[in-house]
Amino acid sequence: MNIVYGVSGEGLGHVFEAKEIIVRLRSEGHRVKVLTYGQRALASLREFEPTRIEGIHLYFDSRGMSLAQTVVRNLPCIPFFLRNWGALRREILAFGPDVFLTAYEPFTMVASHVLGRPLISMDNQNELLHIDPPVGTNLLSFLLARAATLACTQGATFYVVKSFAKPCRDTERVRFVSPIIQQEIRRLRPQKGDYVFAYLTKPNPPLEAIMREMDERFIVYCNNRVEELGNISYRAQGGSYLSDLAGCKAIIATTGFSLIADSLFLGKPYFGVPLKGQFEQTHNARFLAQSGLGEYAEDPTRGQIESFLGRLPVFEARLAGHRIDPAEQEETLLGLLRELRGSEAGAPVV
Repeated sequence: MNIVYGVSGEGLGHVFEAKEIIVRLRSEGHRVKVLTYGQRALASLREFEPTRIEGIHLYFDSRGMSLAQTVVRNLPCIPFFLRNWGALRREILAFGPDVFLTAYEPFTMVASHVLGRPLISMDNQNELLHIDPPVGTNLLSFLLARAATLACTQGATFYVVKSFAKPCRDTERVRFVSPIIQQEIRRLRPQKGDYVFAYLTKPNPPLEAIMREMDERFIVYCNNRVEELGNISYRAQGGSYLSDLAGCKAIIATTGFSLIADSLFLGKPYFGVPLKGQFEQTHNARFLAQSGLGEYAEDPTRGQIESFLGRLPVFEARLAGHRIDPAEQEETLLGLLRELRGSEAGAPVV
């Protein structure tokens, strides 16, 4: 089948997943056309010759995610698509799409409906469409996150919902799956070293100050900073990232879905520091605490981090009994594609 795959360029979680999915799709004989945005996403997917589009980026201020800045600074997306819709439509039609696949990328959703082709939405945010607001949740943040998800996934033929907890049973259109684990993570042989691995989406001076005060060694990845500062080694993304992840005794990080999935697969206790105002991060952090596989705090104290590190054997025992099927997501996707191939929805575009 000819698959148009729209990949969100906000962060790299969707991008790393897309690389795994595209390779598997091609190995099964499918053709894939990639649409994405953002320089890091375009560079990471370069080998697949992606088509550049525009997309939504999140913006933050001192209080967390800023809704006003996010709306205003993304307004240039509108004139981009008004100018380029005709060219993009011709390019997609020339590819002869049988199905569209979106990873939280709204243009792909719109194009699938305009061209009358089936859409598969594949994302962890889809879970928000199937749960009630968790107790203690900021209702406005929850509703905004749900609205954003609907804007990216409305009217999909199938929903593949990546989920840690799988809160609902599968239906005809909805499949709950374990998150995909990249082959390079599957090949790692985790060890328990003498350091804590930290990943920060953006600098967090109060947290970094706490780290400097502690009698612990930290390896920190944040905005490609490179520096040795006492007990902290700042490192840039590169060849050492995976070995540092595999060899740590614990993780302190923002609560993106992909890194939590990798930590569960590798059996690494996780202290989450969710980005303020971003419901998905808070939702993921709550899973860590409710499952007993980690802890979290938006503004962690030294005492909270020391308590977490003092309980590592407890978390390790729980993680030893937690299982993730690293290939369930891609196998489910391939099954849905076979179903579409055999249905009337697989007819050519006219």
